[in-house]
Amino acid sequence: MTKISVVGRLQDRDQKTKAVSFYLDKDVIKWMEENVKGNKQLAFNYLMKQGIKSVEEGGQTVIVEDL
Repeated sequence: MTKISVVGRLQDRDQKTKAVSFYLDKDVIKWMEENVKGNKQLAFNYLMKQGIKSVEEGGQTVIVEDL
């Protein structure tokens, strides 16, 4: 079942984004393949923003030991 459906395209890519290189956890990739329909980059950015918002609202330091 699709949990995120992305419609449309990224506007003003050069103004709003920057190309970077990093590794994604294979479980994250698998979840996105199974649950996202449409533009994976836009869905990933949406999920990152939601995660950042959640951390900021939590008001506490998050300690990540293993992934």
